[in-house]
Amino acid sequence: MSKHLKPLIKAIRKAPTSSPPAPWRETATIAVGGLSSVGFAEKEEHLLVVSSQGRSVIDCSTGERLERNREEYDEDTSLLEAEGIGPLAGTKIKISGLYGGGLPNSTDDMWAVHEVTLEWPETTLIMTEPGSWLYGMIYEKKGDFVKIGSELELRAFGFSPSGRSLVIATSSDVTIYHRK
Repeated sequence: MSKHLKPLIKAIRKAPTSSPPAPWRETATIAVGGLSSVGFAEKEEHLLVVSSQGRSVIDCSTGERLERNREEYDEDTSLLEAEGIGPLAGTKIKISGLYGGGLPNSTDDMWAVHEVTLEWPETTLIMTEPGSWLYGMIYEKKGDFVKIGSELELRAFGFSPSGRSLVIATSSDVTIYHRK
């Protein structure tokens, strides 16, 4: 471990886990057995969830499940796409999860989520607000952060295309945060 990173690592370990700061609010935590992938619609705040139990569409602004299909479904693990259902029917959704891919880890106004692995297999998720930088404390710059999660089976995390929704998906649930 690099000596200059020790203060940051110590701060991350010491920080309590909490929800993202205002203006973010949790809209839902939904149990999803066998979750494999998630993906956002391009123009709405809708999240497609793919699992061994089928597919769901969730409105991230309210946390409401808009559609549920329990039919077995195999997402395209090479192109990382899944066919939408309900309000997303007829649309291919780019997905991220068990088979790879990634959701945006920052917004246009510079909110960011960082994945840090201090002790494998646990993954820690750190959120920084606009004007702050994860490594700021090392370089005497603004380095405020919030530890928003520590997960053993993280599948995907990131922001919607608008930057107004944030999702954290594990093998067993999906947590959604939203801001106006």
